[in-house]
Amino acid sequence: MNTILLIAESPSILEYFTEALSPCFSLRCACTEEEGLRAFDGDGRGVDAVLIELALARRNRFAFEPGFRKRASFSATPMIAISTALPTQEDMDCIENGFYDLIPVQAPPELIRKRIDNAISASDSLSFSQLEKMLKQLPACVFLKDKDCRYVFSTQYWRHINTGGDPNWTIRGKTDLDIRRDRVNALKALAADQHILETGEGTDYVIEENEDGIREYLQLIKRPVYDDEGNVNGIIALINNITDYQLLKMELEKRAKTDALTGLLNKQAAQDLAHMLLSSSKNREERCALLMIDVDLFKQVNDRFGHAEGDRALAEVGRIISNNCRGMDVAGRIGGDEFMVFMHGIDATENALQLGARLSAQVEHAFRGDRLEGQVSLSIGAAVSPDHGSDFDALFKSADTALYEVKKNGRNAVRMYAQGNEA
Repeated sequence: MNTILLIAESPSILEYFTEALSPCFSLRCACTEEEGLRAFDGDGRGVDAVLIELALARRNRFAFEPGFRKRASFSATPMIAISTALPTQEDMDCIENGFYDLIPVQAPPELIRKRIDNAISASDSLSFSQLEKMLKQLPACVFLKDKDCRYVFSTQYWRHINTGGDPNWTIRGKTDLDIRRDRVNALKALAADQHILETGEGTDYVIEENEDGIREYLQLIKRPVYDDEGNVNGIIALINNITDYQLLKMELEKRAKTDALTGLLNKQAAQDLAHMLLSSSKNREERCALLMIDVDLFKQVNDRFGHAEGDRALAEVGRIISNNCRGMDVAGRIGGDEFMVFMHGIDATENALQLGARLSAQVEHAFRGDRLEGQVSLSIGAAVSPDHGSDFDALFKSADTALYEVKKNGRNAVRMYAQGNEA
C-alpha cells in the first residue's frame, strides 16, 4: 500500500481527504510544512506522494518542494496541490513551481485516488529518466534491452553504430543487427543475448572494432534482468573501452614470447608454435622443414670486437632470418647464438636447402665494408618431416644432427640430415 503525506491547515480538507484516501492508501497527516518534513523517513523514501493545501503552499512561496528535493536529492516523490475551490488560471502557478497536479476538494474520491495513482506511476518514469540522465555522466556505456533483444535505452552512442546522420536518431526499439556496422560483432552480441535470455547466465566478453583506421577494444559485461515472477525479461549491460589495457596486455604478451635483441620469437614460443603447426600438418599430410642455425665462432667475435658488436651481429642475423621467412613460417632465437626456422607446408626438400643458402649468403654480404667483414657466418642443419621425424622432438634431433655434421666439417655450410650420421 502506497503512503501519502497530507499537509493541510483546514480541518475540512483533512477530514475529506482522510475519508477519500484511507481505503487505498496509508496516510500521514500534518498541519504545517515543517511538521510535514519531520514526517519523512530521513531521505523521503517512506512517502510515495505529498498532498499540500494550495493556500498554505502559496503563503510559504512554494518553499516545501525545493526544500524537500534538497533534502532528498534522489527522490522523485510527486507533489500535488489541493484547492478548496475549482482551479483558476492563477492557480496553475503551482505547476510552474514543481507540483505535478492540482486537485479540487470537490472531486469525487474515485477520481482523487486515480489522479494520485497516475502521479505515483509518473514518478516512477521520472525516476527512470533521472537515473538515465545520471548514468550518462559515466565514462562507460550502460544499456538495457528487452526480452526481444531490442534496446530500451543506452547512456551513450558509441562511434561504431550507424545513426544515419540523423540528429534525432534514437537507439530505442532497435537491435544490434539494426545499428551495428560490423555484422560479425552484431551477430556475436545477438548470440550472447539469446544465451542470457535462455539460461539466465550472465556473460563477459571483449570485441575488437576497426573503423577509419582506428582499432578499439570494448569489454561487454551483460547480466539478466528478472520480472516479479523470476523470469528473465531483459538484459542490463555495461560497455567499457579497454583499448589501452588490451594493447598493453598484447604488448606484454608479445614481450613474453619475443627475444628483445632480434625481435624473433624466444625459444619456448618458437618451439611451441612449431610443435602445434607440425601436429596440424600431419593431419593434412603436408611436408615441413626445420632449420637449426648457429653463428660460427661467435665467442671469438665477442672477445675480439666486444659485446656491443656481438649484439649488432646477432640483431642483423635475426633481421635477415625474419625478412626471408614466409608468413606461415616460425623463426626464433633459441640460444645465445642459436636460431631456428620452421618451414610450414613446403613443396620439396630443396626449399629448406635454398632458404639455408640464401640466409648464409645474405649474412656474409651484410657485413661487407665494416669491421665484422669475414667474421660472421652461419652453420645450418636441416631436416624434413615426415622423412626425418614425424613429431617435433624427432625433427629437432635430426636437424641438430645435421648441424653437428656441418660444424664437424669446417662450418659455414648448409647440410640436410642423412640417416647414418647419428652419433
